[in-house]
Amino acid sequence: MTAFTDLISVTDLQNLLATSAIRVVDCRFNLMDPGQGQREFLEGHIPGAVHLPRGMLEFEIHNLVNACRTDMTAANADHAIVLYCGTGGRSALAAQCMESMGYTNVKSMAGGLVAWAAAHLPLESPAA
Repeated sequence: MTAFTDLISVTDLQNLLATSAIRVVDCRFNLMDPGQGQREFLEGHIPGAVHLPRGMLEFEIHNLVNACRTDMTAANADHAIVLYCGTGGRSALAAQCMESMGYTNVKSMAGGLVAWAAAHLPLESPAA
C-alpha cells in the first residue's frame, strides 16, 4: 500500500468552502472511548462538517456521500470530500482507505483541527 499524499492546507480548504460543493468529514475517533470523537465534534468542528468516526467510515461513507451530493450526474466516487481529525494522521489513513474503495476526489487536511484552530479559522459548536 502506498503512502497517502493528497493533502489540503487549512487555507485552501477555507477557500474551497467558500466557492465549491465539497463535503467535509470529521473522522475523530478513539478506540478506547468511542464516544470521545462525537463529544469533540460537539465541542467544535469546521462549519458544515459532518461527523463520521474513522471506525465507521467503510460502513457509512457511501450513504453519507449519496445523501449530500449536489451533482446528481456525477458518480458518488467523484464527489469532493475532505477528511480531518485532530492532527491529520487518522484522516490521512481514512482518505487512503477511501481511495482503495474507489473514491477519486478525496483529500486529508494537513494538521487536522489543531492546524485549523491555530490559523484562527471559525469553529462551529451546537453546544455554544
